[in-house]
Amino acid sequence: MKLAKSVLNEKGLVLCGEGVELSDALISRLSNMGIPKITVEGHPVDTGVAEKPPEEQLRDLEKRFEKISSDPVMKMIKEIFEKRIREKMGIKT
Repeated sequence: MKLAKSVLNEKGLVLCGEGVELSDALISRLSNMGIPKITVEGHPVDTGVAEKPPEEQLRDLEKRFEKISSDPVMKMIKEIFEKRIREKMGIKT
């Protein structure tokens, strides 16, 4: 396994860079340092939790952003998420 993202400590310092090959010893060291998670290269893992249908994801997105709809930056962020969800549905925007 190789790291897909760099591993940072709580101060933002790089502990292991992207692309580093993981060994049992390195995984143990990171665990002992209190690193809660790492991102490895490869396909997504089935966690056993079903993903919400895209329609429900869009409704949830609307709810999350309804109180800040007047903020142009937040509106742009919402549009990025909405576009991604719609792409998963096969709807081109």
